[in-house]
Amino acid sequence: MQYKNPILRGMRPDPSIVRVDKYYYMVNSTFEYYPGITLARSTDLLNWKTLPSVATKHSQADLTRSKSNEGIFAVCIRYHNDKFYVITTNFVEFKTFIITGSLNSDGKIVWDDQRININVNGIDPDIFFDGDHTYVQYTGYLENGQKALQQVEIELTSGRILDGPKILTYGTGGRDVEGPHIIKKSNYYYLLAAEGGTGLGHMITIFRSKNIWGPFEECPDNPIFSNRDRADEAIQNIGHGDLFQDESKNWWLVCLGTRPININFKTFTNTGRETMLYPVDWSSDWPIINNGLPSDTVDMTKFPEHAKTLQNQKFTDFTDFFKKGNLNPEWVSLRNSLADRLKIEPNNLTLTGSDLTLSDIDTPSFLGLRQTEPDETFTVDVNADNCNLTTGQIGVAVTIDSTHFASLTIKKNENGHFDLIKTIHVFDLVVEEKVAEITEFPKQFSIINHPSNKEFLVQTADNDSLGFKVAAMHFSNEAISALNTGDMLGIYALGNDSKISIKKAHRFLINKEEN
Repeated sequence: MQYKNPILRGMRPDPSIVRVDKYYYMVNSTFEYYPGITLARSTDLLNWKTLPSVATKHSQADLTRSKSNEGIFAVCIRYHNDKFYVITTNFVEFKTFIITGSLNSDGKIVWDDQRININVNGIDPDIFFDGDHTYVQYTGYLENGQKALQQVEIELTSGRILDGPKILTYGTGGRDVEGPHIIKKSNYYYLLAAEGGTGLGHMITIFRSKNIWGPFEECPDNPIFSNRDRADEAIQNIGHGDLFQDESKNWWLVCLGTRPININFKTFTNTGRETMLYPVDWSSDWPIINNGLPSDTVDMTKFPEHAKTLQNQKFTDFTDFFKKGNLNPEWVSLRNSLADRLKIEPNNLTLTGSDLTLSDIDTPSFLGLRQTEPDETFTVDVNADNCNLTTGQIGVAVTIDSTHFASLTIKKNENGHFDLIKTIHVFDLVVEEKVAEITEFPKQFSIINHPSNKEFLVQTADNDSLGFKVAAMHFSNEAISALNTGDMLGIYALGNDSKISIKKAHRFLINKEEN
């Protein structure tokens, strides 16, 4: 009769859900990470399986020149006439578009290679089907620099604008009115929105009209969901929501939020903006979300019909032995595919290096996983026989954007031993130095995440652990660096002749009982 938020942990912002038969499908924004637009599936709303991402080709979304915090912005998924429609904006191209997909005989979604472009001046698009009409709502940029929620009617097959754009609302007065979604209920068109910026002032507001073009009246209880004035709550930055119904027609809200940590009176998060789920009472004119409180633990005793959809919530470790020939969809790279540098064999993954670094607006040889908990360990077991280290460096790294990252790598020295190199990049401050020397190839690299610091280690054949620590706040969402993303933990290879080969990757909680 209760569950814990987030339901998807680690960087999973701007969630949107659609139900098709027994499955719920969720998409999330991915920004500069490749492949674009994460996709997950569930039968019970709490336990999700990550599926292959939506945007894998440049014809769908070209992320190659995406700066940090650009790329794939807010995403929306809908299902209409036996097709999936995913609409988003690629900020680096400043293009809004739709990618369509269909279920094949194996129950997998096959996405079209070519997208449908929509010529609007804005971000955060939503798609709404009303009979034979298709409407797109979005955050429009006006000539005076102001934002407003706008709408166009489009021809679905071509994206051609048939009517509009027209302003639906400027919001309630909060900054950055964004994230619109239209829901039709009881002869009203309800317009869900996010306001207040994506930080501590974030909030969810709602409006309604009997005409899809407005005018829209404001809910007298706006904002209907926010923790902006509840500093003691474990979940903060609540906003950018999507309303949907389960199989029994109960209403739910999915939204983003963060789990901030307070260290020495400084508040930050390394896991970024994550996905939250709340039951909704919509028995009157306006929806009431989880009794008005964005909590981390959700008590379902007052929502017995909603609770019938849920199953026991399970948070599991991630372990990859690379037994399949394709990459697990949890892995991401920066801006483009690493396919020509990746080789996956049974119980072995090999990443070939490049001269590109994590500070380059390009695709360095970095393959990462989301950090999902403040106390969490990421380890890779090295297959030394398949590694190559002549003049380059190999190891592990943490990145949140192109100016905030750290790595522990090894390189061969003139004695035939291996130097351990510490690299820390925080804004324009760069540290690169040797921290130790080992005589044999390490058998394991680790990144141990704590709320206050991150520890980078190598484990030698003699089980010695060597490395360094760095403050976790240097790689934190909003407080120091990125606004939209969260920490990624991964393997890293520098130099065209370098190769790092691993036989196992493992991400796990440090203290399961406490989490």
